[in-house]
Amino acid sequence: MTTVFLLAAAAALCVLLACWGAALLASGERVSASAVPEQVKSNDDLFILDAIAERLGAPFARPMMDLLGPWRVKIRKRIDAAGRPNGMTVESYSRRLAGYVVLFGGLSLLLILSGRLLYGLVVLVGCFQSEFVLYGKRQARQDDIQRSMPDFMDVLAVTVSAGLSFRLALARVCETIPGALSEEFTVALRQMELGTPRREAFQDLRERNNSEAVNQFVTALLQAEELGAPLGQALIDISNDMRRESAQWARRKAQKANPKITGVTMAMAMPGLILVIMAALVYGSGVGAAGGLIGN
Repeated sequence: MTTVFLLAAAAALCVLLACWGAALLASGERVSASAVPEQVKSNDDLFILDAIAERLGAPFARPMMDLLGPWRVKIRKRIDAAGRPNGMTVESYSRRLAGYVVLFGGLSLLLILSGRLLYGLVVLVGCFQSEFVLYGKRQARQDDIQRSMPDFMDVLAVTVSAGLSFRLALARVCETIPGALSEEFTVALRQMELGTPRREAFQDLRERNNSEAVNQFVTALLQAEELGAPLGQALIDISNDMRRESAQWARRKAQKANPKITGVTMAMAMPGLILVIMAALVYGSGVGAAGGLIGN
């Protein structure tokens, strides 16, 4: 029975890793090709497990909101940094989190009561599924911002040098180059249209993102504004700096990818290797199903 369970677990692990890899590839294509802001996307592409969790957590949304009260501001910042996937708000986050607690918490309780403490604790990690999804989307979004910043700055510098005002040039570039970075600058432009000072709007932009490129851009832009430097030349200098930083970031990203590739390869090969070793042990022992097949 133990051998059958191990075989089933190994097969499930292989399937899970394959699905994870396919999802990563698909998400990369969606990020690069999407021209629709994440904030206004519909819930048609909502993951089925998230939909189930929201249904289960609807009756417990209010208690969960009260429980998350001290961390509400931090949760909102994480949601904003992830691009508000599927129009997520703090309320929908609380509803989904409550649903996952009910779903995975109940399954974990059943496993623990049946004597499988370790499996119950492992399943309990699924309660934080919403946070895992936010983390993954936040990392993908910040990487997209980091990659697109040099090209965005080049076009913005050329547009400002052509004679347009900074705000009009920024709006024109946001329309021309869609993506996560354009969405963030569009939010800053809307804040300025509603009366927010430019300095405060760009500081909010920096706080919403943990991207080093955005931080450097806002810092350099505000310094140029304080010192009275020509905006066109300042944007050209920022663009050159961004190009160098982007090359260094790409090299660091490639260096970090090697251990991840090795880990995924080992995780994919390990279940098959374990199966081969177990089959060899069973066959060599001359007992069990393999021994029956050879007539011993």
